[in-house]
Amino acid sequence: MRIAHLGSKGIPSKGGTERVVEALVRQQATAHDVTVYGSTRVCRSGSVHGARVVAVPTVGAKHAGPVLLQLASAAHALLQRYDVVHLHGSENAFVAPVLRLRHPVVTTNHGPAYRREKWSGLARRLIRAVERLSVVGASAATAVAKNQADQLTARYGRRVVYVPNGVSLDESPDDQAAARILEDIGVSPGTYWMFAAARVDPTKGCHTLLEAHAACGDSRPLLVVGDLYHAPGYEDSLKRIAAENVRFIPRLDDKRALLGLLHQARLFVFPSTVEAMSMMLLEAVALGVPTIASDIPENLNVLPEDFPTFKADDARDLARVLTDMSTKTPGDLRNTAEAARDWVRERFRWDVIAAEYENVYRSVSRV
Repeated sequence: MRIAHLGSKGIPSKGGTERVVEALVRQQATAHDVTVYGSTRVCRSGSVHGARVVAVPTVGAKHAGPVLLQLASAAHALLQRYDVVHLHGSENAFVAPVLRLRHPVVTTNHGPAYRREKWSGLARRLIRAVERLSVVGASAATAVAKNQADQLTARYGRRVVYVPNGVSLDESPDDQAAARILEDIGVSPGTYWMFAAARVDPTKGCHTLLEAHAACGDSRPLLVVGDLYHAPGYEDSLKRIAAENVRFIPRLDDKRALLGLLHQARLFVFPSTVEAMSMMLLEAVALGVPTIASDIPENLNVLPEDFPTFKADDARDLARVLTDMSTKTPGDLRNTAEAARDWVRERFRWDVIAAEYENVYRSVSRV
């Protein structure tokens, strides 16, 4: 098949939707002709993982940049021969009617972007309005979270197929690169708690974790990894409430180094209040890292029933769970983590997920 992916910033990925696109491309390019559209600000035209990358010139403006990127990508795609166009992100569905002038379009909802606090009130209303097109304006619609697929189906009266994200089992952590980072900040492997997100905004719940960590009074270091600059003033507020043993590390574009930090953490904490299906959470659990997560449905849908969770946006409850986890032996933590690891690896493999998408593609294409 000739498959095109629109809606991401391009590959190689540095986080977010791009990681999903890149993982799919790795699977699809071995058997199909795959094209990925992205921004010249993030990627270059050429070949990545056997797929063609088309880097489209755009601007860096927060609101206009993404709109212009998708319009320019759609215009280019209209001049090509594709059997299906896979459009990622419901906020990008404004180009779906244009793309359908020539191609079947499969959309994927990667979560309610209008709930992200980085957007203004007007931008959120526009994104919410476009969501309808991601369902009724597509040849077929999918969502990466089961509860969101069900909600969209009920809201718009058209079936939205649940196709989850997955984990790449062939990516190994770079423990040596992680050890160098830890040495630079004076932290020993296996002693620290960890939080990580590519873009740290209030919906990621880092403030809740910092409040809970301070309330615990635990002497273990806490690593906060990610870009703090996506919500004005948020970085300053985080640093005001952080205890002395918190270490802030800028976003790591070297994924294997990030996995190395995860691999050597005593505990990974995932306190998000808004998600679709988090790649970060899946990858931490798939590595066998002891992990606790907020109890939002998008997390509960992909975790074992007995997985340790806490009330989302509730620092007191998170402090309670952190205190409980701090009293467990390494063996107890390891046993729970290994059971969760096996659960995730069995259910969320990218080769299986890519095959599910291919079934959706074939249901709407002429191939």
